[in-house]
Amino acid sequence: MDTVITEAEIHAFITARIMSRLSLPGERRSEALREVLKLTVSDLDTQRLETMIAMAPEIPLPLYAKWVGLFADRLLETVNREQLQDLCANSEESNATLLLLYSMFMETERMERLTAEDLQALNRA
Repeated sequence: MDTVITEAEIHAFITARIMSRLSLPGERRSEALREVLKLTVSDLDTQRLETMIAMAPEIPLPLYAKWVGLFADRLLETVNREQLQDLCANSEESNATLLLLYSMFMETERMERLTAEDLQALNRA
């Protein structure tokens, strides 16, 4: 990427890119859940798979935005500027890298604890 972009622009780009993948409408959401469940739950018959998909609650976008914002903040704190610029190239490779990094971030102990707390608070509301 030849153009130098600001930290705010990097944060906005990362947030928008990840959010566009998390806010899937209807059938695309079901498709994504189907793929994840097939990979993570062994011996799942079709009827049980579809039941699990139907029962999976939708997470409100503001909650996703909170987690994605924390991810973008952490990247800005820990990744050097040149690599951040590369992640904002909007190429298939950079988008895949961002999604992989986000997945890894969400699997950290801190985020697993925070998501559990946030989801528990959501269920109480």
